[in-house]
Amino acid sequence: MNHEFKRALSQLGGKTIAHVVVKEGVRAGPAAQLFLVLTDGTYYELFNTSSAFRGASGLDRGELPDVLADGAPNQKVIYQC
Repeated sequence: MNHEFKRALSQLGGKTIAHVVVKEGVRAGPAAQLFLVLTDGTYYELFNTSSAFRGASGLDRGELPDVLADGAPNQKVIYQC
């Protein structure tokens, strides 16, 4: 696990998850993405590539509509709660 991933995971401590979104990837991008949308107006992305499970290097600003709108045009939301 690289340093940036560890730092990003430590930023999640004490935060509350408001929504979980899973997207099915496209050919040029990750196979799948898991977004944890937090109550403080941030979200964190975990993704699966062909060789490894990875996480973003930090939290991004945004809420559920931002996560749903982000990505390639032919990307599908396969789970949302």
